Amino acid sequence: MWRFLLVAFLLCCLPASSGAHAASVPELLQQLRTQPADTTRIRLLNEVCYALHDNEPTRALTYGEESVALARRLNHRPGLLVALLHLASCYANLADGPHALQLQQEALLLARRLRSNDGLVRSYTGMGGVYHERNDTAAALRNYQRALAYAYRPDVRPRTQLMLFGNLGNLYFYLQRRQQGLLFTRRALQLARRTGDRAGESLYLADMGSFYMQMNQLETAEGLLRQAVSSIEPLHNNRFKAGHLELLATVLLLQNKLPEADSLTRRALQLARRIQYRERVLDAYSLLAEIHVSRHDFEQAYAWQTRYRDLNDSLNSRSRVQTLTALQTRYETADKEHQIRRLTERELVMQQRNRALWVAVAALLLGLGGMGYLYTKLRRSRAELATNHQALEEITKELRQLASSKDRLYAIVAHDLRGPVTSFAGVTELIDFYLKQGDEEGLRRLPSLVRQSAHQLNHLLDNLLNWAVNQTGELAFRPERRLVQELCHETMHLYANAAEAKQITLHTTCPTQLAVWADAHMTQTILRNLVGNALKFTPAGGRITLLAEQRDAGTVALCVQDTGTGMDPAQVAMLFSPEGSASPLRGRRSGTGLGLLLCRAFVDRQGGSLSIESTPGQGTTVCVLLPAARLDQLR
Repeated sequence: MWRFLLVAFLLCCLPASSGAHAASVPELLQQLRTQPADTTRIRLLNEVCYALHDNEPTRALTYGEESVALARRLNHRPGLLVALLHLASCYANLADGPHALQLQQEALLLARRLRSNDGLVRSYTGMGGVYHERNDTAAALRNYQRALAYAYRPDVRPRTQLMLFGNLGNLYFYLQRRQQGLLFTRRALQLARRTGDRAGESLYLADMGSFYMQMNQLETAEGLLRQAVSSIEPLHNNRFKAGHLELLATVLLLQNKLPEADSLTRRALQLARRIQYRERVLDAYSLLAEIHVSRHDFEQAYAWQTRYRDLNDSLNSRSRVQTLTALQTRYETADKEHQIRRLTERELVMQQRNRALWVAVAALLLGLGGMGYLYTKLRRSRAELATNHQALEEITKELRQLASSKDRLYAIVAHDLRGPVTSFAGVTELIDFYLKQGDEEGLRRLPSLVRQSAHQLNHLLDNLLNWAVNQTGELAFRPERRLVQELCHETMHLYANAAEAKQITLHTTCPTQLAVWADAHMTQTILRNLVGNALKFTPAGGRITLLAEQRDAGTVALCVQDTGTGMDPAQVAMLFSPEGSASPLRGRRSGTGLGLLLCRAFVDRQGGSLSIESTPGQGTTVCVLLPAARLDQLR
């Protein structure tokens, strides 16, 4: 039963005006008998080919091939474009898809040269139809979409748009994209109504009816198909009417309305026999067999099925004969054209051979001399250009490395100086604090604190200069086994004075034997920046904790926790964005942003990761994950 769902596609491929053309075939043939070989004859041949290409494609081939050959001989490109498209339709109907595609490709190139949007749409639509027939739905959809890009240009005819919309709607429905299928079929239906194409209107009503039948919306399908039958009734188009009646009978069969389904199928069978439309006769036989099976009249069903089998074998044989005839016609035409072209070319060659021989020899000698000279100059120029290019690349690379090293050095020096300078600032705050408190004992300790801070500052400057300036343009990464307790102690010792001045408690929690495999200078820079930031944003009376712990067998976590102002999620996200990590912050947590940028760069260089957790008003925790040192890694 479901083979009748293919009727919609078969109808969709029919031209809307085929009936009018078929009625004028005898008149066209009469005009051809007296028409000389000019552009008018090309037009007549194209009209006859188009009128016969669907019902009698084998007969149409002769007129199509003659039209193509005449258009080529007269160099009539508009007529050649139409002839190629009509001839391609003939071969497509005869199942010679490769040759049909070849003709449509040639038509496509010609349409581009002629800037014919109508020709482009028809070429892409024709290729899409061939690919759809071969079940290459991806290529079919690609060509239909290319046609759609030109479909609304001013010179595209409504009949071309109808063919595209109908085929595209059918393909989308075949791909189970039903909404898009209905959309393009409705678009074709509206265009047919707007242009007064009653045959096209009935065609796309039938298509929509078949779609709703596939979606099992049988009442809607029945209504649309009855409209299609009513629309085609006054036109006396028996081909369309037979197909619509069979579709409507199929829907009635699915609704178990067997008497009306039987009546409509027999009407369709009579019409198909009258016009010798054997494909519809074949469908009627199959449908009548299904109806009698539903009535449990198996004997009559078997009789109809036998007729179906016999006619199907006959149609298959006829199809094969038509395909072979088409191939023979194509090859005979191609052979004749090749012989004519070969004789013409031979005559031209004989006339020009003697004259062209001396010209060719002279040109060859001059060309060889010129090419030798140019080749020598070209080799020299290319060698010089390659040398200059290589030198330029090396200089550019050195300049980039120098600029990058300079920027990194400035950033490191500026940020690593911030800790000791903060210690000096803390001493000045302690002086003021002890003077206000009258604490003489505290004042006596200040010289030693100043000396300690100055020593740390001098040591830090030596480390930075010896480490950064003596490099070859890139900061060296020298990992080693370092005890985490030593790194934490150095960092906390650096900021002890500043913390005491701000009355902030510094606390360290670190296992004694915990060790990391990291670059000492990079890790100290990371910890100094994190503790310095925590100290900056922690109010008086707060607490800063430097926590170290083993996360798993290969990772050590170094976390700095503070009880400062904290940040909202938007600020945290900005710190990790490419723009936020290199631009100043605004608001409660302000800064240049370079400290976090250095931390992230050094953490990435050591194969670790950095994360921030913060809650406004409760504080911030910044954790750095670094590789743990193994027992076989010596310091």
